[in-house]
Amino acid sequence: MKRFLFLIGFSVIGIHAFSQATNCAQTLRLAQSVYDQGRLYELEDIISKGLMVGDCDKQTSVSLYKLLTLAYIYLEEPQKADDSMLKLLETDHYFEINESVDPAEFVALYNTFRSREIYRVGAKLGVSASQPNVINSVSSVEVGADSEYKYGIAMHFGGAVDVPLNDRMTLHGELLYYTKKFELDLKVDRGFDINGAPITQEFQGFETQNWLSLPLSFEYTFVEKKYNPYVAGGVSIDYLLNAKLRSERTRGTSDAPIPETSFDFKPIRQNINLSALLAAGVKLKISGGYFIAEVRYLYGLTKLNGDETAFENQQAVWDQGYADPVFKLTSLALSGSYVLNIFNPKKNKIKSSR
Repeated sequence: MKRFLFLIGFSVIGIHAFSQATNCAQTLRLAQSVYDQGRLYELEDIISKGLMVGDCDKQTSVSLYKLLTLAYIYLEEPQKADDSMLKLLETDHYFEINESVDPAEFVALYNTFRSREIYRVGAKLGVSASQPNVINSVSSVEVGADSEYKYGIAMHFGGAVDVPLNDRMTLHGELLYYTKKFELDLKVDRGFDINGAPITQEFQGFETQNWLSLPLSFEYTFVEKKYNPYVAGGVSIDYLLNAKLRSERTRGTSDAPIPETSFDFKPIRQNINLSALLAAGVKLKISGGYFIAEVRYLYGLTKLNGDETAFENQQAVWDQGYADPVFKLTSLALSGSYVLNIFNPKKNKIKSSR
């Protein structure tokens, strides 16, 4: 019994949906026939009733609004033509005219409306490799020549906003939670043992910084094709949330390492960091937006610390023999994001000339 009632209910819904689609299709055929015969005054009533009664699909609704707009144009009712064109654009944000087929009057009216997206919003996820750019080396011990900074890999994520200026140029902004890591491998020559073998003290430091990042950039798209390749330039304004140095030191090749230690380096780091950014990427249209793949280079413009703070963390200096060199930070990032097009079609204001 339950199965029987379910089948009846499903059939009723299917018949109702089919009848609505049929009514819309019939309305479109009738409206097209009336339009072709030049009986334009009848179209408003036919199309309005068809749209009101039937649950028309997007394509059929667009066709009906297009016929109604054309009728208002030829009946010289500009306000109604504007209203109908606006409903068409609200129904299908991606409607495009065909200048080789559409009447010139329709094309001219379409061009008086804002039909493109006004902005895009989305999310971003990526990885970056960061490495210090040392400005002034500072050490509490004699440093070996093979000491070096090494890059570290970390993630970033957040939101993104695009504001298209025209077909080629876009203003782009992001708000990201950005983690940057790097490693210091510091080797100290301690002379020779009684057998003449060199004694080396090695310090390995792993610094992790978490930032709230606001990159702002200007994008230029070379050509609007499938992948929409672009280049970008701008600046990133970052606020430091925390900075931790995890370190380990060994005395000679045979000695066990001194226990791993963690230091809070935020007090001796600058809270605000500015970086110049250069980027290149592609934008692939997917559904109602774009998937964006980008490679970005960030060059630190401001120093993250100063000479006066080199020995401020006394625990790191005495326990690990580490003094903080003055440096800027550079990063190379690879990311993927998806932004959704947001539309708000409207009639463009016509500037009066005097």
